[in-house]
Amino acid sequence: MPDTTPRSRRRPLFAALAGVLGLTIGAGTLLWTDTDVLGRDRFCKGALDSAEVRAVLTGSGRLEQGDGYDHRDPYYSFSCTVQRADGALGGERPRMSAELSLDRADFAFSGSFQWKNPSAGSYFVGGATGAASETQAWVLLPQGCTYEKRPGSRSHEVPVLKLDLTRGRGEPTALAKAAMAAARHVAEGLGCQDTGMLKTPARLQGPVSADDPANTCEVAGFRLPEAALVQGKAEQGASRVTGRGSRTRACEVLLRGPGEPRIVLTVSDDPVLTQGVRRDTSATAENRRTVIACSSGDLYVAMSYNDTYRDLLLDKGVDASGRALSAIFDAFYQAVVRDRGCRTG
Repeated sequence: MPDTTPRSRRRPLFAALAGVLGLTIGAGTLLWTDTDVLGRDRFCKGALDSAEVRAVLTGSGRLEQGDGYDHRDPYYSFSCTVQRADGALGGERPRMSAELSLDRADFAFSGSFQWKNPSAGSYFVGGATGAASETQAWVLLPQGCTYEKRPGSRSHEVPVLKLDLTRGRGEPTALAKAAMAAARHVAEGLGCQDTGMLKTPARLQGPVSADDPANTCEVAGFRLPEAALVQGKAEQGASRVTGRGSRTRACEVLLRGPGEPRIVLTVSDDPVLTQGVRRDTSATAENRRTVIACSSGDLYVAMSYNDTYRDLLLDKGVDASGRALSAIFDAFYQAVVRDRGCRTG
C-alpha cells in the first residue's frame, strides 16, 4: 500500500521520532555514566563488594576501579583505587584508595602530616584494632600476620591496612566496614594464623569534649605543667578526647594562640598495638612514646605535637624546649599510671 502521508506532515513526525530517540539515548547515557546499573559486583580483586564501596563513595557517577594490584607472591602486596566517574553531569567525584602498608604500630599517633588528627577519629570497640574518620580508616593486622620476608622491611614495622577517601567525606562506619573487609582479604593473602582477631567491631567510639583543665584529657589529676605554656601564644585550652569505650584513647589539647598549637596525648592497653610497639626498640620514655608493663597488662603512653607548638618552644631555646616536652610527657605518664591503678613490673 503506497505511503500517502503528505510531506508536510512527515517532517514533524520525523522530528518527533528523532527527539524521542535522542532522549532515549541521552537517558541511557546518563543511566550508564551516573549510576551503577549493570555495574561490577566486587572490586579490588574481590576484597570489597559493591555495597561496601557505594556506602563510602556516595552520590552519583558510575563506580570505576582505578590502579591496583594484588600480588600473591612470597612478598605479598595489595593496593586498590575505586572512584566515581565524572559522568555526564560533571563535577569532581569521590575517590577511595586502600593498601597494605608496613609502618610503626602507632603510626596514627606520631603527628605525621597524613595522620595528624587522631582525636577526631572513632575507635573500634569490641573487635579488631583500628579507627575511622570521615576521610580515613586503618586496621592493624594481628601478630600472626608477620611480614618479615618482605625486602627492606624493618623489625619494628607491622602490617596495617590503610584506607583514604579523597574529594569528599563519608560516614566513619562505612569507612570502617570497607577497611575491615580489605583487612580480612589482606590477612588471607599474607597467610595470617590469627585472623580471629579481625572481628567486626561492635561499635565505634567517637570524640567528646573535655573542658576541665585540672583533669585534662579526662585523666584524673593531669594538667599541663607551666613549662608547657607560652603566654599569649600557647595558653591552656580545651581538650577533645575519644570516649572511654575503646581500649585506645587519643586526646588533643587545643592551646589558645595563633597558628592553633596542639598537643596529642595517647594511652592504650590494646594488645595488638602494644605488642607492635614493643617490636620498636626506639620506643622509650625519652622519645615521648613507650610501653610499660603493668600488673594488668602492657600500657602504651605517647605524646606528639604539631609544628606550630614545636616552633613556639624552640623560640625559647633547644634546652628549654626539651625540658618543656619532658615535663608534659612525664606529667601525663605519671597521671595515667595513677589513673589506671597501674603498678609497674
